Amino acid sequence: MNDFTLGYLGLSKASWRTPEIEALAQSALASLKTLPATVIHGGGLATTEEEAIARCRDFTRRGVDLVVLHFATFPLGAMIPAAAQRLHVPIVLFANPEEPGPGGAWSQNSFCGANMAAYVLRNLGKPYHFAWGRADRAAEAVRPWVELRRCLAGLAETRLGWVGGRVPGFYTSSFDELKLRAAFGVAVESIDLLELVNLARTLPEAEAAEGLAGVRAGAAGTREVGEADLRLAASLFQAFRRLAARYRLDGFAVRCWPELSDLYGIAPCSVIGLLNDAGFVASCEGDVRGAVLMAILKRLGGATPFFVDLISFDESANAGVVWHCGAAPPSLCRRFEETVLRLHGRVDGGDKKGVTADFSLKPGRVTLAQLDETPSGYRMLIAPGTALDTEPFLRGNPLRIAFDGRVNTLIEAIMKRGLAHHYAVVHADLKDALQAVCEAKGIEPMTIG
Repeated sequence: MNDFTLGYLGLSKASWRTPEIEALAQSALASLKTLPATVIHGGGLATTEEEAIARCRDFTRRGVDLVVLHFATFPLGAMIPAAAQRLHVPIVLFANPEEPGPGGAWSQNSFCGANMAAYVLRNLGKPYHFAWGRADRAAEAVRPWVELRRCLAGLAETRLGWVGGRVPGFYTSSFDELKLRAAFGVAVESIDLLELVNLARTLPEAEAAEGLAGVRAGAAGTREVGEADLRLAASLFQAFRRLAARYRLDGFAVRCWPELSDLYGIAPCSVIGLLNDAGFVASCEGDVRGAVLMAILKRLGGATPFFVDLISFDESANAGVVWHCGAAPPSLCRRFEETVLRLHGRVDGGDKKGVTADFSLKPGRVTLAQLDETPSGYRMLIAPGTALDTEPFLRGNPLRIAFDGRVNTLIEAIMKRGLAHHYAVVHADLKDALQAVCEAKGIEPMTIG
């Protein structure tokens, strides 16, 4: 069953209503029903203020998430404020291109109707979007707004576990919990590292064995990592899953150093990657905003995101390298035969404790993004590009990206505006979708490319 409900209200003037206009509205409705949503409608076109009011009251009673006002023709002007007054959800103004009919008749005047509605809704302070396309392709035109509103509605139900707080000195991982909840609806559950460690140490053997199978399946092989480390990783993975069930969590921001490897014996890097592949979002170094950004990227694109640092750039190639120390989801690997579980290259001086997942990431279209908190709200860096075929030239998880915009402009924006040093990458071109999130949430967009 779909968890998103879409209301459809076709508008016309009675004097403009014809069998052809009715058929056009029905084709739009049929197209909308192909979206991942339950579509609520009242049958035919509404041509009076009273009919529009009745439909909108029904939408409210049935809890629709988004309403499409389809301008099958130019409507009565009074219908727009009457509908808007009774709707408490965003509205999509859907208009169709048209050509003059027989005798030069203009049978719809669809865009003009939507234009009038935009003026009314803006002055009423009602949120709205505009969609433009053929009636029989309504789903294609409306889909971006359905995806946006599904993302924001899902985000408002998201619960993140902040495990251990932020790491020492990383002020870039600091955040205002109530500001975050007011802006996005995300709830944050603060969890002590000892609770995680105690869960991992006291797991039933059968549950630990199940986790071990998952750890082994996440890489083609091991190097220097012994069976004891693999078992610790397996139990830690299952402990995170237990925390998720206990606190109803959708993801984690983990204080992955410095204490965890001392308390438990390994770093959680490979486990964080497995959590992302298991349907959670999980960020490193206690970065809650990073986890929120990952949740946005995942809900918009459906792909698994990766939490990264931007570590170098090349002006001549207009490219940069993103990387983290071994927490990438295995599903993002360049080639599975290259994946290897290793000792951490930095913990306790390097090559003493596991477990990282070493491999470079796959090529394809990507979006690099960053969600930054400011005294007045939020801003978002958005930088689309193409991930290049990247040899595993660096321990951990490197990826070279050729950016659509000038890399110099990207670096200048980061450094002059003092952005935090954590980013997220997703294998999807989400530039337009992220800009729509920014507009809907009053976030300042910084788009490069």
